[in-house]
Amino acid sequence: MRATRFATLSLLATSVAQLAIETAPAQSTKTINEHPATQVTFSYLRSAMGRDWKKAAGLIEPLSLKSLKERYVMRIKASATLDEEIAHVRRLDCANLKEVEALAATEFYIRYHKGVQKRFNVDQAKLDQILASLGVKLLSLAEEKVDSNEYCHILVRTRHSNGDKQISALDLVSLLKVDGKWRVTLNAQEPVIKTLGDTPK
Repeated sequence: MRATRFATLSLLATSVAQLAIETAPAQSTKTINEHPATQVTFSYLRSAMGRDWKKAAGLIEPLSLKSLKERYVMRIKASATLDEEIAHVRRLDCANLKEVEALAATEFYIRYHKGVQKRFNVDQAKLDQILASLGVKLLSLAEEKVDSNEYCHILVRTRHSNGDKQISALDLVSLLKVDGKWRVTLNAQEPVIKTLGDTPK
């Protein structure tokens, strides 16, 4: 059984690799750097890593911000205990669920991330050091059109220092063109599930 599963995964990996070779030709760094979505990506990463949540929110498409808030509200409502619900609400500096629901999506995003930052107690000196040492290397760019939506997916490697350690990571940033401008979308990497119709007889 394990051998069969391994063979199936190997075949799938080979097929995906072949598909990538056929459909995603190599792109020069210059081509990637000149793409308008690149500057949005860099600005977003710099804002997020520097904890400038207001600026980061301004680079995200509205529907993603709305979805993020809706998922958090559902999380609050699904709390197993009252203490858990209160903890989720207070993380946003709100008094109750109604206050959370009344927040604009952008304000929710800012408060949510400030709450996470406060929880991990990241001081400003370290944030300044992270920003000063931040390097972003653009590795690849892929565009796709789904229905009437234009997407751009950019793979980058970020490097920074927090004073104690050098940290390197791969990040995939997805963007959606909204009114002619590229905006970061948080929804593009969510699984898309569609109900299939009845199988034709």
